[in-house]
Amino acid sequence: MWSHEPMRIDTGGGRRMRGAWSNWVGAMVAVLLLPTAAAADERAYSAAEGYQLAQRLCQSCHLVDDKADIAVPAGIPTFRGIANRPGQTAERIRGVLMKPHAPMPDARLTGQEIESILSYLETLRTDRSAPPLVPPPGAPKPKYPQPS
Repeated sequence: MWSHEPMRIDTGGGRRMRGAWSNWVGAMVAVLLLPTAAAADERAYSAAEGYQLAQRLCQSCHLVDDKADIAVPAGIPTFRGIANRPGQTAERIRGVLMKPHAPMPDARLTGQEIESILSYLETLRTDRSAPPLVPPPGAPKPKYPQPS
């Protein structure tokens, strides 16, 4: 019933242990890469979100899309006009949105919201040879000043 011999565990010549070890290492690598994948998803700016923001925050002065049947003040550019202005850059639009000027109100947009609005404006561009308004995948994320 009881034996005085040391207990032996059959590891299958070490193959099972190596397999378990490699599974564990693979799982740890996956866990370490999760923050990188989350950061990439964070950069997935949404043109649909930008459109919704524009409708909510900008439509009282700007014509946000071609479907809108509203009156806007004379001389205020449409979103399509902003997107297709010669020489228009993302930096210029970011600057206007971060430091509004009269009569434009300060909407206090987050960096994510600004990038989403830029994504929507990108959908309105007709000149595809113009530099993109949103950073391409893999490009560094734009830097924004900290709110005061």
